Amino acid sequence: MLQSPPVEQGWRAVVSDLRERIETGSLPAGSRLPSLAAMAEARGLSIHEVRKAIDRLKSSGHVTGWQGRGNFVSEDRFVYTLARRTRFSVNLSGEGRTTRLNMVGKRRQAAPANIARAFGVKTGTRVQRAEFIRLVQGRPAMVARHFYPLSSRFSGILDHIDTEGGVTAALRACGVEDFFRIETTIMTRLPGPHEALLLDIPSSQPVLVTTGVNVDDEGMPVEVSEAVSRGDRILLRT
Repeated sequence: MLQSPPVEQGWRAVVSDLRERIETGSLPAGSRLPSLAAMAEARGLSIHEVRKAIDRLKSSGHVTGWQGRGNFVSEDRFVYTLARRTRFSVNLSGEGRTTRLNMVGKRRQAAPANIARAFGVKTGTRVQRAEFIRLVQGRPAMVARHFYPLSSRFSGILDHIDTEGGVTAALRACGVEDFFRIETTIMTRLPGPHEALLLDIPSSQPVLVTTGVNVDDEGMPVEVSEAVSRGDRILLRT
């Protein structure tokens, strides 16, 4: 007579149950898990057993713990390729991922040193700035800031971005048929309060900041982009 396989118990049962729910999507990316105490009470286990299960799921990449906020289902990582023609939405649609660009604000401001240097103007020269939140698979992944010269060529470009729904189409409306990346710098830092709120992360989680300088086919700078990305969501590739 065949015997039934033993039923998993204790912390192993927690691992098996949560892993299955995460992998099947019943616990979607970004979902907050109940507290250790709540899971222990619901399952009749000790907090020690539940903590061991969550640690095992963290090791396998299924769960991420944020100090002061609890444990969450790990976010989906995407590959962002840096190339001469870097296009965010085209890049990710090639991976079969959905993206959306929501404008947060648009304004004119004094150019900081790195933006002024890219445009070949003095620090403090007025430039145009649009700020967006980029969603990947419906979840916040990146705060993007795009800077443009304050010149007749780019008059109304911030309104064009609103109307056209994207940067590439807006540049085309200003006569820039194509543009190319000539410089990319990468750094890490902690997010500001505004960035942490938009990205739905704690202020203690580092972000990846990618700054790119784009030029037209005659080599004239047309845009500087600054992407502040969640470090747990992005993988850069060159």
